[in-house]
Amino acid sequence: MDIQETPVRQQPLTRQIEQILIERISSGKYLADSQLPAEVDLAIEFNVSRATLRSALNTLATRGMIVRRHGGGTFVTRLAHISNPLDRAIDFHDLISNYCCEPSFRQEYCGLESANAVMAEALNMSVGGQVLVSHKVFTADSDAIIFCVNTIEARLFSADMLAQLLAEPAMMEPFFEFLEQEIGLRVEYFVASIRPISARKCRFHTALPIPANTPILEISEVAYTVEGRPIFHSFEYHPENKMSFELIRRRLPR
Repeated sequence: MDIQETPVRQQPLTRQIEQILIERISSGKYLADSQLPAEVDLAIEFNVSRATLRSALNTLATRGMIVRRHGGGTFVTRLAHISNPLDRAIDFHDLISNYCCEPSFRQEYCGLESANAVMAEALNMSVGGQVLVSHKVFTADSDAIIFCVNTIEARLFSADMLAQLLAEPAMMEPFFEFLEQEIGLRVEYFVASIRPISARKCRFHTALPIPANTPILEISEVAYTVEGRPIFHSFEYHPENKMSFELIRRRLPR
């Protein structure tokens, strides 16, 4: 009996051009702040119509990878080159600043909650215990690139400090610095799990300001002291193509 193979569906031309341009930006062929070749030249190179090329460029502009200046051409943004090393824990403020972008954040929510089963297991505490939960959005040059939910056991703070944090949650940033200076706990390592989800599945205080089916990288992690004491749990949400990620993977010795 003959076996019929399912034909491979070729990607639309627009999508193919998007991927080529993204690869050129990610690899450094098109540097931050550099101008892309003229539309007519790219259309000739890719052997497509200018309408097809413009459609690909519009997608990259929507994702914040390029900016189109009227009468001045198309330029690569610095945001397109932010690289997040997954093997290192870096405050988001420093991560964004390192790439010459203006870092900022906005507090979406901060409140006391009862720990659910996920929180309790992560922080080695009892279900129903009090936790301080903080939802923040981090931006680079005003573009939202990271959505973060931090959960920390409330008993780590004095009553006065807790009241102050609820009134002024912004004082918790930069977060690592705050933990060391205010409660004397230093983060030495994380245990993290990473998975792709859609924007609609994010456990954020409000719906993310992007289409619900947008691919998102979710990093769920617990921060520990050098003695192995859990300090806080976090969900980080990284929308598609807002930054790239790097990780060194080593082979085991023979």
